[in-house]
Amino acid sequence: MIESPYNLFLTCIQGFETTCSQELKSIGISHRKITKGGVSFFGTMEDIYKVNYLSRTGMILWVEICSINIKNEHTIYNSVYKNDWEKLFKTNYTFSFKCIQKIKKFKNTHYIALKGKDAIVDYFTKKKLVRPSVNTKSGDLNFLILIDKTNSKLLMNTSGYPLYKRNYKSIAYSAPINEVLASSIIKFIEWNKQDKLFDPFCGSGTIAIEAAQILKNIPAGKFRKNWAFYHLPEFDKLYWENFRDETNAKIKIVNEIFIHASDINNNSIQIAKIHAKKANVEQNIKFRNTDIKNWFPFSEKGKIVTNPPYGIRLNTTNELKYLYSKFGDILKNRCENFVAYLICGNRDLIKKIGLQTFLKLPLRIGNLDGRLIGYKIYKGSKKKV
Repeated sequence: MIESPYNLFLTCIQGFETTCSQELKSIGISHRKITKGGVSFFGTMEDIYKVNYLSRTGMILWVEICSINIKNEHTIYNSVYKNDWEKLFKTNYTFSFKCIQKIKKFKNTHYIALKGKDAIVDYFTKKKLVRPSVNTKSGDLNFLILIDKTNSKLLMNTSGYPLYKRNYKSIAYSAPINEVLASSIIKFIEWNKQDKLFDPFCGSGTIAIEAAQILKNIPAGKFRKNWAFYHLPEFDKLYWENFRDETNAKIKIVNEIFIHASDINNNSIQIAKIHAKKANVEQNIKFRNTDIKNWFPFSEKGKIVTNPPYGIRLNTTNELKYLYSKFGDILKNRCENFVAYLICGNRDLIKKIGLQTFLKLPLRIGNLDGRLIGYKIYKGSKKKV
């Protein structure tokens, strides 16, 4: 069964693996290996606390239980069954089981997950122990069989629900980007926390709030209540609470406003203010209810990070084309000495900005094949015809 040092894997948004690895280095993780979709490393229980509580760019922190022989369903069953499961489960624990494959090995991953589940249940039954119950929605322990060409493994979730769920959003709002993507972009562009940061299409405020929390050194997990690592055998409640309290004591007081967020929809602004207050950054963000045609940065230089509508909040193609063309004019005429980053899920709209790009980073936004686009605005910038 698992024991320290743990073999850990932190998933992240594809394209930001290096950003995630650099963040882990800043947290204190020395030896890291970047792979597609995440970063692997060996760590202690303290590292599990730190990464889950501090990482803004990670999605889920997994710990490896064992390797899996994927020759057939029987070898998978045996690979799972052979572990000392009573060392991990308490009598009242529930669990869930899933399977993901990166190669086309099995037709039905749900069936493979059932075999893994059966292996755990049979282990307890054959030893005449109280068998754990299955809870597919909110199990105490959540397992994943990851089938890969060279290294298939059984993983356990130490985070619980994904880390982008910071728990400061109390009002439902349809948004194409989540907190992890917002923070990943802010860290990717290496915002120095002294430049003014603007989001003229702020929606519910995700980009601005994440930036403000970074500015104040507020832990990403500060407002979460539950973590899956509570159920690990080595979990030390007193140690965890001391770590959490010591980390929270490092939150900074920032009086100057560096972050500005605006939107044409006043309801969005009101929601953003509520979320900012719950995230303890309402005093660090200047919100404005402003149509983009009336928007000015009111600064000599800075960074713009924004997520303009691309088919979700506006319905007609002509409206979107006009909006992007107008925003391109605004960048050219009002944002000299700025660097602008646009998140766009509709690549056909990018050319409507009409400015020369220096960055085009592939970006998955839900099911959309999007891009993170970068523009350096300088005197004499010309719109492309």
